[in-house]
Amino acid sequence: MADDLKIGVVGCTGRMGQMVINQVTLTQGCVIAGASEQPGHDAIGKDAGALAGMEALGVAVSDDPGAMMAGVDVVVDFTIPAATVRHAELAAAAGVAMVIGTTGLDEAQAQAIETAAAKVPVVWAPNMSVGV
Repeated sequence: MADDLKIGVVGCTGRMGQMVINQVTLTQGCVIAGASEQPGHDAIGKDAGALAGMEALGVAVSDDPGAMMAGVDVVVDFTIPAATVRHAELAAAAGVAMVIGTTGLDEAQAQAIETAAAKVPVVWAPNMSVGV
């Protein structure tokens, strides 16, 4: 659908990444348009939907989050602090909005998120998962 919100997920094979993929596919007006994992991960090249326990979406997992962001409107990040900072830099450079659920950022990392938020919309809400 041309008007659908195109969503990318970094850390797509983690518990929250898979949950995001599942929920986005159930949400009218939204579509998974990209997914990435760290270089060397065994999910690279596999279908993001199949990895999330659903039917294939035709979206191969990439090891290049910057390239993945070129095809999305917003990226969802549930990774680790250092990766989240890098993803925020990439999103700001690409003009892509971010939703961040990563916990444990230190002061310098939080400042990096604020720097990105001066360029693109950022929702930073750690501790979203059940039991956190």
